[in-house]
Amino acid sequence: MQESKATAAGTTHGNLDAPRSSMLRPKRRPDIRTRVVEGETVVLDRREEFIHQFNKTATYIWERCDGIRTSDEITHELCQAFEIDYPTARRDVLATVETLRRSKLLEEC
Repeated sequence: MQESKATAAGTTHGNLDAPRSSMLRPKRRPDIRTRVVEGETVVLDRREEFIHQFNKTATYIWERCDGIRTSDEITHELCQAFEIDYPTARRDVLATVETLRRSKLLEEC
């Protein structure tokens, strides 16, 4: 298996259209297994043969990718939980969701 690391800061969201993306309802694939190891979330994706490691912010976003919350709702929750400004939280949420999508950890909606 290969390994990747996901962090909320420092990722890019490429061609994702910001207004449209705020209405997306990202949803984790149901066959993914997760564990918290030494304070970080480790995600085992047997289908794609990858192990992913998330920092605290990426973990927070991942846990809210339930198919119910929009990216905009996740952004507002992130602002409150981490006491950060909206533009920073929005950038982090959009970048992290795009990284999760590219890693095939989210269901296609």
